[in-house]
Amino acid sequence: MKAESILDLDRTAEVLQHDKQREAEAVSRKATGAEGVSAGEWLLKQPFAGRGASNIRLCTGEMFNFAVSVMALDPAPGDLVLDLGAGSCWVSDWLSRLLVDTVSLDYAPDMLAIGQQRLGPGAKLTVGDFEKLPYVDGTFDGAICLSALHHVPNIPAALREICRVLKPDGAVVFSEPGAGHSAHPQSQAEMAELGVLERDIVADELLDACLAAGFNSAHVQPYLLPLPTYSREIWQRIQRATAPADVPQGGVRHAIGAALSLARMAWTGLRMRVPGLSRHPYPGQPATTSDAALSWQSLVLFRNAVQGHPLVIARRAQRIPDSRRPGVLDAKIAISDAPDQAPCGAALTIQARIRNTGDTLWLHKPSELGGHVALGAKLVDNAGLALIYDFGRAYLPADVAPGEEVSVSITVVAPTAPGSYRVKLDMVDELVVWFEHRGSLPVLVPFQALSVKP
Repeated sequence: MKAESILDLDRTAEVLQHDKQREAEAVSRKATGAEGVSAGEWLLKQPFAGRGASNIRLCTGEMFNFAVSVMALDPAPGDLVLDLGAGSCWVSDWLSRLLVDTVSLDYAPDMLAIGQQRLGPGAKLTVGDFEKLPYVDGTFDGAICLSALHHVPNIPAALREICRVLKPDGAVVFSEPGAGHSAHPQSQAEMAELGVLERDIVADELLDACLAAGFNSAHVQPYLLPLPTYSREIWQRIQRATAPADVPQGGVRHAIGAALSLARMAWTGLRMRVPGLSRHPYPGQPATTSDAALSWQSLVLFRNAVQGHPLVIARRAQRIPDSRRPGVLDAKIAISDAPDQAPCGAALTIQARIRNTGDTLWLHKPSELGGHVALGAKLVDNAGLALIYDFGRAYLPADVAPGEEVSVSITVVAPTAPGSYRVKLDMVDELVVWFEHRGSLPVLVPFQALSVKP
């Protein structure tokens, strides 16, 4: 059977509806065993091996698929994520363990019944259609779709609906089988036995379709499974390879420069081997043949990874980092008032002026899931060794955007043992990270704890 384009809209409405009904029936058949006896036991164990599904490579591949897809989506605890084509709801189950709220949607009631057993009575489950989602506009923070989009008869219509139900800064991740999937023996057998729709998802087509559906941006990410393996000789050649002198350094610019460098080195290698191309080396980069070959192999590896298994991230708008999923966390803390001594066991109040010098909005409202920023205090000795790790907290009066300043006072209790101490002040993204662990500079406030006369 010839692979069809995901943009093919020549089929009639009746054929599209028939395709969707076949999908539901096919999934229901897979969820039942002989004489209608439930075969859901192994589906309840997904993605782990169990009776009926003991293929360890398949199971670990599912885990890998989940991990890279969730990292691409980058949800925050408390986000509401739509699990598209949820099936037995194992993805929803795992997301809930990451403190992400989910709504599970599938076209097959039999599969969602298994998901209900997995998730319990409080689960939010919907029997529904990708192409006509039963949710109001702007409902979800994100959506995730693992190996289900290629079963959808009208993908452009589905993408428009997914875009509609996402919040303005929402995103969706698709992880799909790519080139050659529909021709694979397993796909051919399932199309013949179950009447299921199988097709190749082509990265270029899906990227274009996402943009046409209303998403502001769409990106593709290489899906490297199985991971590349190198012999000792090849690895040593990789270690000896050097970057061109014109590669920018630092952050995204470094990554972009490195990618451009790979492309240039690959082109150099091609010019060395292909007659008729200029043989002049790229200016400033006398790449060796081995370096160029390795660079070309890297480009081919990424290209083949994308073609074989596209992982596409589509966003409605650029998301501004906040402290639930931070970018750069950096603060400048200036002490405006601090006593240099206090009686043992007495309160000691420090006034500080704090400036947000990162790129992340600091949320101030406390949440049991964390992700809010506070001024934190640790008690340390003169050598910097922590004596009390959580010595105090002071919450911010409002959210603090990058570049803004805020005044905060923090009160701690002097230790009962007299002596010389320091209060180490640092910002903390609660349940996420101390700013110092991201490179921000804390402030040390020395003081004396004085003995109390009887």
